[in-house]
Amino acid sequence: MGTLGVGRAAGAGLAAFVIGVSGAGLSARTTTYNVSAGGDVQAALNAARPGDAIVLQAGARFVGNFQLPVKSAGSAITIRSSAALPSRRITPSDAALLSTLASPNAMAALTGEGVANWRLDGIRFESNTNGEGNIIQLQDATNVTLDRLLIVAGPGGQKRAVMGNGRHITLTRSHIANIWKTGQDSQAFCAWDGAGPYTIADNYLEAASENVMFGGANSRGSERVPSDILVEGNHFSKPLGWKGQPRAVKNLFELKAAKRVVVRNNLFERNWTDAQSGWAIVITTRNDEGGSPWSVVEDVLFEHNIVRDTENGINVLGYDSYEPSGRTTRVTIRHNLVVASDKFLQVGSEVGELTLDHNTVDQAGTFAILYKGDVWPAGAGGARPAQYAAQRLTLTNTLANHGPYGLFGEDSGIGTPALAALTSSYTWTHNVLAGAGSEPYPAVTLRPSLAAHRSNFTGEYSLTAGSVYRKAAADGLDLGALVGQMGVVRAPRNLRIFTAPGGDL
Repeated sequence: MGTLGVGRAAGAGLAAFVIGVSGAGLSARTTTYNVSAGGDVQAALNAARPGDAIVLQAGARFVGNFQLPVKSAGSAITIRSSAALPSRRITPSDAALLSTLASPNAMAALTGEGVANWRLDGIRFESNTNGEGNIIQLQDATNVTLDRLLIVAGPGGQKRAVMGNGRHITLTRSHIANIWKTGQDSQAFCAWDGAGPYTIADNYLEAASENVMFGGANSRGSERVPSDILVEGNHFSKPLGWKGQPRAVKNLFELKAAKRVVVRNNLFERNWTDAQSGWAIVITTRNDEGGSPWSVVEDVLFEHNIVRDTENGINVLGYDSYEPSGRTTRVTIRHNLVVASDKFLQVGSEVGELTLDHNTVDQAGTFAILYKGDVWPAGAGGARPAQYAAQRLTLTNTLANHGPYGLFGEDSGIGTPALAALTSSYTWTHNVLAGAGSEPYPAVTLRPSLAAHRSNFTGEYSLTAGSVYRKAAADGLDLGALVGQMGVVRAPRNLRIFTAPGGDL
């Protein structure tokens, strides 16, 4: 292992290399570049070779628009703090252990275009001037890992923390907060032009418009639609202090162009009507800029998540109606806990296959809305009226409240008439709609009173030992989500049952 110190030589007016190499033979050696406060980070980036490490002094702040250079193939080059870091997600209290990279202007602090095999670990980033643009900007990047990063925007916010277009892009154990931009969409992480795979795991992610979004701008070909996406073990949130402020709040997670997506074991909380109508989770194929009609949302598994303190739950749309697009299809939503002050579900515009199974829903408003809308399938000459909300809808083994209109269909009524009019085919069985009256629903639909329904739950939305919902599902399992029952997902201890969102949860 060789070492290379990069700092300011005594008496030198410009940054100079202070080099000392030791270790094994040159053919096998790697080099560590130690960059102290005032040192030349870009020189170290330029000099490093595959397998090398660039160690930035903990607590030091380096200002510049740093560029990751293209290197020859080989092991990843690591850029890390000199401090020993905790083996967990970073929080703002760890700032003193990190090295800081800061842009002096509105351009990204770190850019990587066409690069491969880089790893960042233990780096803090500041917002750009006036919160413009991206802090980290990756385009056509391959095998880039962002681990234990701290990004907390300043009082002027920040449009986007990470633009992650590429292949094998990973964001883990990081804390990203205060991401917003007046009059513009903002994201903690966004990718739209890179085939993936993507891994976003064990992060705190806070942004106004979409905390995380895939799609939203043109990809340059169908092979570049973001694919093979894993979003796992993250905490998505928005500060309640943003209410009434010019933050352009939209949703917590959105798919506009994505294939083969798994979203599981996340906590999604705090969303309200502002720049959108308050849906926390949005799964809607869009060709936003008009240049990517191949945009699709396909093969999505959304499971074992908690969605709480939101106005509305999940919104699924089949086709774009403003530009030609592909379709949303093969979406499965199962074993989730959703607590909403208004509606749980909205489905429209010819969704292909949509399955909802074993969800526990505590919503104060209408359970679900089906509508037709307009659609513009790719290859068609323009938009047309949709023929149905969903081609095939499966809704089974779910615990929910009926609310004012239960399952409501546009121009078709409540319950069975809505399902018949707004789907090509449907499967509905073993669902509980507490508080429902004599509205027509398929068998088996249970209609306990609200009081009787609530008596089946503990304070964490798990079922009591004597609950009538035990082993009452069509598959022999307990009805509703396996939350707190089988150790798959557990609601936080301070989550009280049937507390209206927006209060102290």
